[in-house]
Amino acid sequence: MIRGLMGSVVKSCQKQLHKYIVLPVGLTVVMLSTFCLAQAVSPSAPQGGLANAGETVRIINQVIIEGNEKVADDVIMTNVRSRPDAQFNEKTVSEDSRRIIIMPQIRNVTWTAREVNNNPALVDIIFSVKEAVTVSRVEFVGNKAYKEKKLRKQLPFKEGEFLDNYLVTRGGRELEVYYRDKGYYFASVAIDNSRADSEGVVVYNINEGERLKINKIRYEGRKSFPQYKLKGKTKTRTWFPIFSKGKLDDIRLEADIDAIAQFYHEEGFLDAQVSVEKKFNKDNSRLEITYLIDEGPRYTFTDITYQGNSVFSTEEIKTEVNLSPGVFARQANKDLAQKAITRLYGRNGYIYARANPRVKYTDTPGEAILDFNITEGDKFYLNRIFVTGNYETQDKVVRRDFDKHKFLPGNIYDQDAADKAQRRLAGSGIFESVDVQPIGTDPNSRDALVEVTESNTGMLLFGVGVDTNSGVLGQFSIEQRNFDASRKPESFKEFITGNSYVGAGQRLKLSVEPGTEMTRANLKFYEPYLYDQPYYLEYNLYLFRRFRESHEERRKGTSLTLGHRFDNDWSIEGTSRFEQITIDDFEYDHVRRTNPDGSYQVDPVTGEYLYDRYLVTPPQIVKEQGDNWLTSFKVGVGQNTTDRLYRPTEGYKINMGVEQFGFFGGDFDFTELSAGMTVYQTIYEDIVERRTVWATRVSGSKIFGDAPTFEKFYAGGIGTARGFEYRGISPRDGRDNDPIGSDYMFLVGTELVHPVFEETLFGKIFCDSVYISEGSYRVSVGFGFELIIPQFFQQVPMSFDFGFPMRKDDEDDTQLFSFNFGMSF
Repeated sequence: MIRGLMGSVVKSCQKQLHKYIVLPVGLTVVMLSTFCLAQAVSPSAPQGGLANAGETVRIINQVIIEGNEKVADDVIMTNVRSRPDAQFNEKTVSEDSRRIIIMPQIRNVTWTAREVNNNPALVDIIFSVKEAVTVSRVEFVGNKAYKEKKLRKQLPFKEGEFLDNYLVTRGGRELEVYYRDKGYYFASVAIDNSRADSEGVVVYNINEGERLKINKIRYEGRKSFPQYKLKGKTKTRTWFPIFSKGKLDDIRLEADIDAIAQFYHEEGFLDAQVSVEKKFNKDNSRLEITYLIDEGPRYTFTDITYQGNSVFSTEEIKTEVNLSPGVFARQANKDLAQKAITRLYGRNGYIYARANPRVKYTDTPGEAILDFNITEGDKFYLNRIFVTGNYETQDKVVRRDFDKHKFLPGNIYDQDAADKAQRRLAGSGIFESVDVQPIGTDPNSRDALVEVTESNTGMLLFGVGVDTNSGVLGQFSIEQRNFDASRKPESFKEFITGNSYVGAGQRLKLSVEPGTEMTRANLKFYEPYLYDQPYYLEYNLYLFRRFRESHEERRKGTSLTLGHRFDNDWSIEGTSRFEQITIDDFEYDHVRRTNPDGSYQVDPVTGEYLYDRYLVTPPQIVKEQGDNWLTSFKVGVGQNTTDRLYRPTEGYKINMGVEQFGFFGGDFDFTELSAGMTVYQTIYEDIVERRTVWATRVSGSKIFGDAPTFEKFYAGGIGTARGFEYRGISPRDGRDNDPIGSDYMFLVGTELVHPVFEETLFGKIFCDSVYISEGSYRVSVGFGFELIIPQFFQQVPMSFDFGFPMRKDDEDDTQLFSFNFGMSF
């Protein structure tokens, strides 16, 4: 037995002998023998440490918690690792004590190990705890501006909870933050804990000070920019009742300093420095802030150089960049030049080309050199186009716009064409987002990954709308901008959930709008690619009723348009129209009959006054009373190079047409010629690609022959000339000078739209002008804003316009405010 025991000892100690070879051999053997023998005799050492040789192993009988009244034993025991029947270890018990004392409910703890029945091998572990004091009351001293109820809400603890010094201190800081947020910049809070331990009372001594208000902000040293521009870069504001608290926030103030400095740097003042000076009045209730601006010289780029270019010559790049020496060293100039360079390379297949700008200072103050370090990379061709994310929309709907811009497999990878197709898709109303990225590792070609996120193209709308051209309108409409007439539902559930009749890029809309002045209903279907060919078809079926100035006009009819789209953005179309127009419900006036002596005539039988009835409606309209049949055929030619369907930012639209009325018979025979052009130009693009767009429109129409009044031209209101009432510009006749329409109309208008907030709110200024057959040339100017709610109406804006006629005729009807849901340009 002894031999077996010694064998196991030696065997278990062989590895450990190597650790001690540097010690004297005799000492090593003695130490290892003693240690290994202890291991063999007592194989289960105490937890957290080892019992010494000859020591009695003690076992825990029970763990006892003493001194607690409010904290349950179980809650304290969750922090204790020592357990009954486990081997007692002093280190473990000490750690248990430490874990108990960090509990917020416990203020102090001690422990003892007590023998059980005088048995040294069996002990009870006793933790004697002293619970923390509970918060009996919180007092606020010195508070005048705010009641205790509001101040208590700022504290991270409540009365009745255990007193935690950390939370009490934190509460003081929260109170100071609260006061400063309310404008008490110099407020301070001191904590009195003298009664905390004995009574559980926490006292906050508050020194509120005066409420500080910023009453003036100055910009000292500014020379190059008006104050409103600098103010627009900062967020610190002076006090103004209701609208601005005028409070001082040091963090915000530092951010304002950086924002002003950055603005100057971006405008070419590369050495500009900004600091701030704060001047308080005697009682610290008012503050004057002065931004101290040292503009320094405004730098110009005396030369623009290019490094690393071999594919394109420096002259070719300069032509593309169109940035001449002598321009200010503005960030916008650098960005535009950088984009122009990458666009030049990108449309020629160098999709990874980069142009990194660097400003080199010269020895002459205010002069610098703009140097572009160009990394050209390799030229790539387009291999394949992959479309992902289109769960409902067919691939061909996405690919059409890429085909339109010649972004086709086998061609060079034209990044500029891909970007144009991407913008047009994003503005189609079918997709929320469109992203195009080159992928692949082939040395000569790249695939294009088109990732789209489909929008909710179906819309069911109930509501009430207001239009200054048409009055109050009830609205009910069902619209699908991604309609597919061939995708029939396989089940009723698929129809209800909207997973049918969708995906082909067609548009279908049914709308009914009853109103106070006008009622209309319309069914419209549009197929952009008939049988997947460059032909488009549009069909309209409509009903219309309108109360005019002194009569009622009702229409019902249909029209069919078939057109062909060419590769160069030109198109030609023919439109057939069949319509019935009913004119009736004329307005009459009643005037009392008078005798030669001026007295009123009276019916001898009834004794009532006698009246004569006079027709108010102009005779040109009266002769059209009843049903009028109208047919026509129109041939139109146009070109559309705009970058998106809704809210174009670049490109133009041209249209010319001739419409022959009476082509299929009817009551009228005359001809109408029309032509127009609208140009969209981006004049500024910020760093997040929001664009300021300038739009200009010129259009004219002329009637040859005898046309009815309901087909003549009327100007005024949104769409023609804002600042005038709808149909407020027209030749007039009748007792009340009602409009009877002009045989021609010429419109010129321009509008500048600038983003104010994200892609939702836009501000604008405009100038409209119109010329008709009678009166002077009318001109109006104005301003307004557009609101877009993409979640409901995609990119169709609500327009709020204020127009001011500058030239008008005496009989024109003017109108300051105009509101419309749609697009005027």
